[in-house]
Amino acid sequence: MAEKKISPKRILKELAAIGFASVPDCMDFSEGDVRLKEGLKPLQRAAIASVEKTSNGVRVKFYDKMKALELLGKHLGLFEGKESTEVKDNNLLEAILQATRQEVDVCDVSELQ
Repeated sequence: MAEKKISPKRILKELAAIGFASVPDCMDFSEGDVRLKEGLKPLQRAAIASVEKTSNGVRVKFYDKMKALELLGKHLGLFEGKESTEVKDNNLLEAILQATRQEVDVCDVSELQ
């Protein structure tokens, strides 16, 4: 197994995966069953904290989406209390801004692949 290096880029990718995770992207609701989708991508799986089989089916717990978005926002300086119109050229920031307007697949953001 290859050793994975810890880097700011990798941390941001994981936080973005959690922050932009969508239950319908990870779960299959067909045929009256609820189950994990087949072939989830690594960044989709990164958002899942646990999967547990219960007597009623499957319980899937996701990591804290709001905390991940808060950390990303702090990293990007979105909560500094300033009313600044200056925005750094950053595709991750653009993805966050798009997410407020529409649904974004984290797999489509080059920094997250």
